[in-house]
Amino acid sequence: KPDVTNVEGCTIDYQGGQQNSNSFIKIINGQVSKTVQTGHVFSYRITPTRSGSLVIPQITVHAEGETTATRPVVINVQKPVETDDFKLRIKVSKTDCYVGEPITLQFTWYMGKDVRSLQVMMPLFESDAFYFADPKIDTKDGNQYYRIPLGKSEAIGKMGKGQMDGREYAALTFEKIMIPKKAGKISIQPATGVAEALAGYRQQKNPFGDEFFSGFFKDDFFIKGRSSVYQKVIVPSNSLALSVSELPVQGQPKNFAGHIGKYKITTAASPIEANVGDPITLKVIVSGPEYLEDMEFPPLDQQANLAADFKIPKERAVGELTGNGKVFTQTIRPNRPGIDQIPAIELPYFDTGSKQYKVAKSEPIPITVKKAKVVTAQDAEGLVSPIQSNGSSVESLGSGIAYNYEDLGVLEKKRIGLAQWVKSPLWLCMIGFPPFVFCILAVGMAVRKRNQSDPQGQRARKAFSALEKQLKPVQKFSRTDLQADGILELFRKYLGDKLHMQGGAITFNDAKEKLLQKGIDTETMEQVKDFFEKCEAESYAGASGRVSSKELASFAISVAKRLEKQT
Repeated sequence: KPDVTNVEGCTIDYQGGQQNSNSFIKIINGQVSKTVQTGHVFSYRITPTRSGSLVIPQITVHAEGETTATRPVVINVQKPVETDDFKLRIKVSKTDCYVGEPITLQFTWYMGKDVRSLQVMMPLFESDAFYFADPKIDTKDGNQYYRIPLGKSEAIGKMGKGQMDGREYAALTFEKIMIPKKAGKISIQPATGVAEALAGYRQQKNPFGDEFFSGFFKDDFFIKGRSSVYQKVIVPSNSLALSVSELPVQGQPKNFAGHIGKYKITTAASPIEANVGDPITLKVIVSGPEYLEDMEFPPLDQQANLAADFKIPKERAVGELTGNGKVFTQTIRPNRPGIDQIPAIELPYFDTGSKQYKVAKSEPIPITVKKAKVVTAQDAEGLVSPIQSNGSSVESLGSGIAYNYEDLGVLEKKRIGLAQWVKSPLWLCMIGFPPFVFCILAVGMAVRKRNQSDPQGQRARKAFSALEKQLKPVQKFSRTDLQADGILELFRKYLGDKLHMQGGAITFNDAKEKLLQKGIDTETMEQVKDFFEKCEAESYAGASGRVSSKELASFAISVAKRLEKQT
């Protein structure tokens, strides 16, 4: 594959490749000669990141020991222009922040027409001045969500409605978390949105080609309806300015670990009554800032008051996000009796509101710690105290292990031989059970070895059944919770498992070459392409969709069945 990393002023995404071979036969004076030309086409998508002249330099290609180069190409890039039907706006949660403070960058795409695909490009994502992360999103809250390409990454967008300049639009909103790495004044250049928007409709050509016949067949089955015409739209956003400051050195606590925002801490422990050395589960719940995904709590053995009375292991469970904040779970063990509380847990932080360092503290938890009880052999036998002779007669105990002690008079004489063993069900089980277990293990190991030797083949064999199981409820009961993008996501996973590819973001162009290599016919390839286009068109529709989820699910299963028959 050619090296295109030296092209500046744009981003380049590989779209796949395909064979390009031709053969020619010449017959001159009865002499037959055949010429065969073989080649390969590499497809790339180029997205300019600035206006002006964009030069694609010579690209060197190596093949079969030879080297050649392409010709330079000059592209004139113009600035995008906003339209009445499409607008893109960006904003940040705050324009003044500190190094290491997470802030939210929000995109809102206002759409006045239906679109079938869209993406957003932004020079900021290529900058090394920020760390970028994705906020946690609950996609099961009943709203519609879509995956939005953002250059080399992506975001999850929420579809809704919005108003701008007195007009109502379909609004797609998505966010990214930015964490500044360095201080200074930062200018955020405009983002660029690219979409294929519905421009109108084209009437299908009359198949009879004669106006006389069209009078008979007008509005009939033989004359199809209109087809949609889409036009590419490129829309710029507004620009932003951000001021990033360093954290003050004065007043910074020694145990400050870089937490910025306004934090709160609560704790919970179980059990609250224990003996020395018993494990106590301590949960530390941290809340306050909106973004807590990457937040880590300092090791609890650095809490001096806690470490003085409790043994704290180095191991700790990974923090878990909940509706109340982020929960860190740690096991502690009291190291002496008489401890009456788990002391307050502290977390130093920098409050951006007051611009001061503060300490978040939890409330102490009252507990009771007792001395550990030593269990003796007499306790195990059920003897309360050592046996002492007082002249009274001996009586049998009614409980404990001592209750089972008997003299030799209870023994009976029985003969044990081969005949008795053969008649015994227990003995037969002992003889037959090991071979049975061995056979079961042998079969299991054989199956496991086969699966481990070809895990991709196993996924490919199960791909269709998994797709059919997930789409049957949609096809049968007309479920509405699974929209076009969800059905397309399931079909992408099916193709990924079937073709041994990464299915998460697979496109038709990605799968086309491998499907052709497997001998898929042209009609089936057209159906696969048509399915992708219909799902993408429905996913980004600003108004109600024209194809139901039930129809898309049936279409997906039908296309998959054709692929199964040919692979």
